[in-house]
Amino acid sequence: MTLGVFLLSTAIAFANNNDPISKEKKGDKMEKVPTETPIELNEEYMTKVHENASQEEVKFLSGIVAQWNVRESSKFEARRVPFVTVFKSNKGFAKVTYDSQGRVIQVEKRLKNVVLPSQIAKVVFKRYPNWTIVQNKFSLSYKQGFDLDKTYELTIVNDNKKKRIRVNG
Repeated sequence: MTLGVFLLSTAIAFANNNDPISKEKKGDKMEKVPTETPIELNEEYMTKVHENASQEEVKFLSGIVAQWNVRESSKFEARRVPFVTVFKSNKGFAKVTYDSQGRVIQVEKRLKNVVLPSQIAKVVFKRYPNWTIVQNKFSLSYKQGFDLDKTYELTIVNDNKKKRIRVNG
């Protein structure tokens, strides 16, 4: 009976073990292999950037950044130093830094001529009546554990006048 309780408790302990699987590497050293998917690893990024984005262009790049499995890249090699890569779209780019586990730790995103959130457009038109927005640039800075920084740089015109204004998103 005691042996049965011991075996059952041992089986439960192994079943509840959330540690990554270890893989033997050269020599006696062991390397931890993450078992989480890229989306699970990047939950904070997905919540802060992807789920709170109103523009399709921002969501498109954010989805690619979070879902890309950097560990499958031949250039990644599970380094201890951060791994930087750039994703491009027809609207701009995202410069992304991944840690050694494949987690997004920093993103600098620059896009042009995105659809403005309605609250941003309302603020601009209220402050600058009779002006027209002719161009915009969107910047997003994400760093794991910090607040998100979103900025819109707008070019507005009224007759022969032209202004560039910056609005925090």
